Amino acid sequence: MFELFSGLCRAYPQLTVFLAIAVGYFVGRIKIFGFTPGSTVGVLLAALVLGQMNIEVHELLREVAFALFIFAIGYKVGPSFFSALKKDGLSYIWVSLVLAVSGLITALALGKIFAFDPGTTAGLLAGAMTQSTIIGTADGAIKALPITDQAKTLMQSNVAVAYAITYIFGVAGLIIFYRLVPKIMGLDLKKEARTLEAKMGGSGEEERPEIFSWYKQVNLRAYKLTDRQMAGKTVKELEAVFPDKVALEKIKRGGELISYDPETVVRLGDELVLTGGYKGLCSAPELIGPEIDDQLLLGLEGEVLDVVVLNKAVVGKSLEELSKSIGHGCFLKRIRREEHDLPLIPGTMINNCDILTLAGSRDDLEKYIAYLGYVERPTAMTDLVMVGIGCFLGTLAGLLSITVLGIPVSLGIGGGILVAGLVSGWLRSVHPTFGMIPGGGQWILTDLGLNLFVACVGLSAGPLALQAIKTMGVTVFIAGAILTLVPHIVSIIFGRLVLKMDQLVLFGALTGAGTATPSLNALKDESESAVPALGFAVPYAIGNVILTVWGTIIVHVMALAR
Repeated sequence: MFELFSGLCRAYPQLTVFLAIAVGYFVGRIKIFGFTPGSTVGVLLAALVLGQMNIEVHELLREVAFALFIFAIGYKVGPSFFSALKKDGLSYIWVSLVLAVSGLITALALGKIFAFDPGTTAGLLAGAMTQSTIIGTADGAIKALPITDQAKTLMQSNVAVAYAITYIFGVAGLIIFYRLVPKIMGLDLKKEARTLEAKMGGSGEEERPEIFSWYKQVNLRAYKLTDRQMAGKTVKELEAVFPDKVALEKIKRGGELISYDPETVVRLGDELVLTGGYKGLCSAPELIGPEIDDQLLLGLEGEVLDVVVLNKAVVGKSLEELSKSIGHGCFLKRIRREEHDLPLIPGTMINNCDILTLAGSRDDLEKYIAYLGYVERPTAMTDLVMVGIGCFLGTLAGLLSITVLGIPVSLGIGGGILVAGLVSGWLRSVHPTFGMIPGGGQWILTDLGLNLFVACVGLSAGPLALQAIKTMGVTVFIAGAILTLVPHIVSIIFGRLVLKMDQLVLFGALTGAGTATPSLNALKDESESAVPALGFAVPYAIGNVILTVWGTIIVHVMALAR
């Protein structure tokens, strides 16, 4: 029976690829001591096991899958990466560089100490720093080495094996690290978060983004002006009297709706429509007069929209400044950066390509959107023209090389496509009329692209995997644990002593620089705050780019050192 199955898999290798993906995603969801290994590790382990049947997978499938994955990564982080090159992100750039460089140096040192080959050292770096893109760029660099095909196959196998051995500690170990380090440093993350929120004007009542408070929902109410002290005030003055933000949306006078502006004076008997939260509207009967029910007045169309910030005049402003300067009748419900929610407090600074979820009347929102950027409307359509051209041009760029000190230097195909993705993502943010890859499309390209690539790598490495694990398993695991921790320890010392960064924001920045999203989520849980996410986005973009490039560099440096 097994012979029949293995023969069928060898004849139709796509069966094994699909099975590795299915089993890998299932295994990746299993909780072990409260920790899930994730789909990438699951797929790789499944592929390594299935690879014992000596399955030959065409190299073209592996190359195309990696190209789609690396392009989507570049597209996703492109806007943040180019924004980080400005002086406003200087501290984040330094933190990212220190972590990336210390990681590379540590990996090279461990590779030399333990006499690892270039493939093992690259896999060590990929797993310990949880950067799967290194597998692809290292794979491309190994192909370019002037060695035998047999030696290349062995090194490529060692990349996958070392990655599989070190990845789990790279994720779980770092989560534990960021739960223990604050205690060692004598920090109370909850207290630190509340203190920083207070400095930024927060009330300490910020809610989790997936849960809303009825108290904070935007409402629409109509009132008849009977208070003589309010009569004679301008619209602007009337709105300023309320204890919380409200906006006057309509005025009905003498049975007819009238046009108005901020300097229009309200009169006794006017019927006014106000939008705002509970805190503001509950005081309206006392300040204005009785609430009324008028279908004509209350027939106001409202919307809730996601708006991407592109206006340079908005970037660098706080939410408080933005609320005061413009946005009459618009209420902020959520702010996201690199798919992570930020605290809704006055001092939160706005970055380019932040996504603001706004609620309000259609007319008010249209004016506000025209000022901020553009609406990110739900769509299932991906601009595959841009994806195809980007991968084509990126591949050509990766083939170019220059000779430095007698050594050919090039981006490599992976690096070239990454650059193409970065540029495409940036162009999309500047000119949002083309190049759309919605969230679902990005997930398919990155997650499925990566795991399809990993499945191919694991199946090819399978026959050599068991021997590699037996000979170097424990050593690689220990080296991986060292490599996971050392760069973060060095960077914490640098961030605190040199850059004087706030501890919680620094921790968030380091999880970004190490592309360690699970560790960021652990910090948010420990602090019960979204504050750590403030430092995540820019280092995450830089880390994705630099660590990906390290895959090529570490292979060539280790090859020269042998």
